[in-house]
Amino acid sequence: MHSLSGYQCANVALDEIERSVDLLDNLHHNREHFDGKVGAVTTFLPLNQPLYATVCFGVVPSFMAEDTALRPPTAMHPHYRALADVLDLPAHFPELHVSYDDKEEFVADRAHRTDVVVFTGTPENAAKVRRSFPRRTLFILNGSGHNPLVVTESADVDVAVASALRVVLYNQGQDCAGPNSILVHRARLAQFRENLLARLRELEHRVGPYSDPDNVVGPNTDPDHAVKMVRRFRDDRAFWLYGGEVNPASGMIKPTVFEKDLALGGNFREFFAPVFFLQPYDDDAELPRYFEDQRYAANAMYVSVFGDSPYVKSLLDSPWHDADSILWDTDLHLTEKGYLPYGGRGPAASCLYVDGVRVPGATLPQRDIHQHLVARRGGPC
Repeated sequence: MHSLSGYQCANVALDEIERSVDLLDNLHHNREHFDGKVGAVTTFLPLNQPLYATVCFGVVPSFMAEDTALRPPTAMHPHYRALADVLDLPAHFPELHVSYDDKEEFVADRAHRTDVVVFTGTPENAAKVRRSFPRRTLFILNGSGHNPLVVTESADVDVAVASALRVVLYNQGQDCAGPNSILVHRARLAQFRENLLARLRELEHRVGPYSDPDNVVGPNTDPDHAVKMVRRFRDDRAFWLYGGEVNPASGMIKPTVFEKDLALGGNFREFFAPVFFLQPYDDDAELPRYFEDQRYAANAMYVSVFGDSPYVKSLLDSPWHDADSILWDTDLHLTEKGYLPYGGRGPAASCLYVDGVRVPGATLPQRDIHQHLVARRGGPC
């Protein structure tokens, strides 16, 4: 806990530990994927969840490779060194190595001996990295999704508000599963808004530095991101309801609520901050304004629905969703497990590149390495 507490709130650190242990305890569910090895895996970690990402994208793939190297983002290096010292990775996972080299040096060193790249980050950065590796390299991308919440006329508003708080405030909004938009039926809007604002006011004394273990929202781990949010908040100020305080010096972005009618346009931009973007709609027939907008498809990932929506059910017949990516009266934070595939059908949300060809869909490194490399070679190397 101590090695993580300088980088995130205590509740997130505890959640990371629990998720990591749960994954390792349940790897038997993936037993069929571990019957062979590849030569080398290269992993690029995200800015968030350093422990859980290390286990998912570093430790587990190292069981399937002779050589696995991972690199945390530069902004994380001081904190990751402390975490790595506590974990003592070389003693427990000798095939796994951590690099603090400059990214270009790291890529140059790994490019021609890597069979698999696991990359978590923006699709734009992924494209730059992918061009440095040979076409034959299996490239596993975990990007970002829209992940809207839909609060229908038949929703249990208390359940929906609890879910919104859980997914938006987690790790001060620095999570690819955070919703870009919360679509609220107008018949439930007043109650949803009132309950949400009341809960946020109750939590105001728990917003602050990581050093206070009671805090549930802390500074953004990338202080420069706060500057970007100042511009975003300025652009959306006509729709402001609550919060909006940003400190570019400390990186603190306090929980903020905007409300913009869906009829005025959906929000498809990720905040990566504790922002609730409410979008009232009048009936089920209005939801295509969001889901059939041309900006939706590339980042189609998960939808959390509270109550019933015939329109959202119809998305099961679209190219962008299946039964695993539409969640009913729950959310991704409660359902995600490290031994299950994660992601969506939007190519910017998650995908593989197999021999240079993009294959959209949820990813699971142990499954993908086995299916596209080990099994094609006929088993153990």
